[in-house]
Amino acid sequence: MAKIVAIIGDPREKGTSRDLFQKYLAVFQEQPTIEVKIYDIRKLAFDPNLPEGYRTEQTPDIIALKNDVRSADLLLFSYPVWWFNVPAVLKGVIDHLFWPGESYSFKDKKYFLTGPWRKKRARLIYTIGGMEIQHRLFARPALTALRYPLWMSGVFSVKVTSIDRLDLSIRRTDDYYDKKVTRAAKRDIQFLLKKQIRKKVFA
Repeated sequence: MAKIVAIIGDPREKGTSRDLFQKYLAVFQEQPTIEVKIYDIRKLAFDPNLPEGYRTEQTPDIIALKNDVRSADLLLFSYPVWWFNVPAVLKGVIDHLFWPGESYSFKDKKYFLTGPWRKKRARLIYTIGGMEIQHRLFARPALTALRYPLWMSGVFSVKVTSIDRLDLSIRRTDDYYDKKVTRAAKRDIQFLLKKQIRKKVFA
């Protein structure tokens, strides 16, 4: 059984990020050998500010998220880009999730290529009101905010699906965006199915 942990990082109750999140996951409904665990940052009970730094006590919701992530094969993050970065509460989730000594460790020399999550894959789906080219001109901080901690933890297979122009007159059709996300989901399913086959072969 393959496993995906899907995190919706949009603080709003409704929005394009949430719609596309559901479109992506709908493709997995016909895959009985893939378990999907969903985490909604609107429902997570935790303090995103780390009031005690990395000595901050972890809440049951964060502990559950971490446990699922450790056993996951694929991590999905879906979120809007605000001022070229991730929403503040999602940044709090990142700070809790990528914890020193857990997702990476300098002391034990477990980071980057030797990181404990090196066999995982990540899919980032982010929405932008403007154009992706503008985001790129500023070094894509809404991507780097997640890609660097993923790399630090050993996850170098980071796939990106950007949905841009949402607030512009040159906005694409909903069908275009839906198909783009669906293609991403199908590619990730192929990754998970191939990984399952490799596990059986080398079991």
